[in-house]
Amino acid sequence: MGVRRPEDSTCVLTYTVETDPAPIQVSQGTTPATPTLRITVTNHQQTPVSVETVRFSYPVGSGPGDLTAKPDSGVPDIDDSQKWVFERDSETPAFVLRPRRLNRPFPPGDQVELSIAGIEVNSAVGTSKLTVTETLLDGGEPQQEEWPLAKVPAGFTVSDFRPTYILVRSGSPAELTWRGTNRDGATYTMLHGGEPVDVTGIHNWPTPNLHRDTVFVLAVKVDVDGNVAEYALTTAVTVARPDLTIGDLTVNGKTTLTHLPTEFGLGDADELTYTAETDGLLTGQLVTEEDAPGDDAPTLTVTVSADGTDRLTSVQSRHAPPDPEDPRFPGSRLTAVVPRGARVRIGRSGTAPSRHLLSWLPFGTGELKPVDS
Repeated sequence: MGVRRPEDSTCVLTYTVETDPAPIQVSQGTTPATPTLRITVTNHQQTPVSVETVRFSYPVGSGPGDLTAKPDSGVPDIDDSQKWVFERDSETPAFVLRPRRLNRPFPPGDQVELSIAGIEVNSAVGTSKLTVTETLLDGGEPQQEEWPLAKVPAGFTVSDFRPTYILVRSGSPAELTWRGTNRDGATYTMLHGGEPVDVTGIHNWPTPNLHRDTVFVLAVKVDVDGNVAEYALTTAVTVARPDLTIGDLTVNGKTTLTHLPTEFGLGDADELTYTAETDGLLTGQLVTEEDAPGDDAPTLTVTVSADGTDRLTSVQSRHAPPDPEDPRFPGSRLTAVVPRGARVRIGRSGTAPSRHLLSWLPFGTGELKPVDS
């Protein structure tokens, strides 16, 4: 992933922004660079959200902080035009998303995918931004978040940041590899739990010995005449039997922290209900077997009801893997925290063929027990 999610967002909905290509390259000569912005909007709230408009804008000009000098470039598209309208603002250089019917709420777990294609990027290296302005029908003030958009020199690429093996033994190192252009002004820095490491000029790096799951960030800076483009990719390594890091823990007698997970599915049912006999984690994996936009997309939803509160978690799978039978393809995943005594409702929807797998990881002794209908 190259575009970093804003940490200071006040928006109610969740936005994911990606660029194609990633990172964006500036225009050079008579041939303009015309990338595409891909935006996913998801309602991760537990209740419907009534949206008035969501505005997407970026700086216009020829400077390093501007994305394009041609405000008329860029073509909007949307995967669900029956429920939503996504169009260019007639008064300002921006694009606006709004429900086709103003009083139609955005359901929990639902999402819509947008794109802005053919934006003619200017020729100045730097870091621009995409500003998301969210206005809801509750009458409150509009909320915003900003996504940085790196603009690197033409021909500069960085990609394929990954571990050789995603799972290692505790106390063993991992090997990270990536592809990236080496040029004057470009620096690569590895960020992780320890001190930052300069990895400029190389394309692989052995990590320190790992004792717990670790996220690594490959931070890239490209400086051209004082104008800096900043970009980052992330990857993760899972450690088998990791060390436990906690604050205060007092144990009297024999204690088992986790038991072996139990895998199961819904069978032919669209929805089943369970009760939790102990605290635990419920994970789900969903893979569509064919590309499925809009309402056809398979959806897996988990609602955990405890102490008078419902907590909803859901995922959709819209893009099929190259080989639908390949079990190594992870698909879309969800994780729900389940307290003891909670009622858990698991449902699926969507018309496209799909496969799913659920896993119950108890912290104590007890099952996720089906409720007789």
